[in-house]
Amino acid sequence: MNRKVWLVFGGIVVVLLLAAGGLTAVRLFSAQAQAEKDYGSGVQVFEDVMDDGSGNSVSVRTIVEPAAELPDESAVGGGVITRNGDSSVFIGTGSTSVNVVVENGEPTVTTDFSGPELEAVLTRDTVFYRDETDLTLDFSQSGERVVQQKVRAVERPLTFPEGGSITVWGEKRGDRIVATVVVFGEVQ
Repeated sequence: MNRKVWLVFGGIVVVLLLAAGGLTAVRLFSAQAQAEKDYGSGVQVFEDVMDDGSGNSVSVRTIVEPAAELPDESAVGGGVITRNGDSSVFIGTGSTSVNVVVENGEPTVTTDFSGPELEAVLTRDTVFYRDETDLTLDFSQSGERVVQQKVRAVERPLTFPEGGSITVWGEKRGDRIVATVVVFGEVQ
C-alpha cells in the first residue's frame, strides 16, 4: 500500500512539472509573438533595468529593427552562443544571461539559459553577418528607444564568440537548424 501511494504521488509531481514546463514555453513563445505583433517580423525587444547611481531604478526598452540585408521571415532560432563545434555552433535559448570575469587579463565567459540548447549546422552555403549595432545605453532616464540594426557580411568565422548573441534562419529539425543565414555579435 505504501509503495502505491509513493508511485501515485511521484506521478502527480511529474505531471505538474511537465505542465509548468509547458506553461513556461508558451509564455516564451507568446512574448516573442507579442513583440512581432506589436513591432513587426524580426524585431527584437530588450528590457534593461539599472540603478542610476542614486538608488533609483531606470528602465530602458530597446526595440531593434532588423537590417534590410536579413531575410523577411522570422528567424528559427536565436540566443546566446554556448560553444563551438566542428561544423556547428550551439545556442542557449529562453531567458539568457552572460557573465564575463577577467582574471590576470584573461576573460572567462559563462552563460546561463532557461530554454533548450539548439545546434546550428553550418554549411558551405550559409551566409554570415556580424552584428555591428550600437546598443550603448543612456541610463539617465527611463523610456523606450528604437535602434536600426547594422550588420556586415563576413566570411565564416573560425570560432564564434562564446557568450555572444546569435540569430539563425534555416530549416529547423528538432533541436537542430540547418543554417542558411547566421547573424552573430560579440559579448556586450
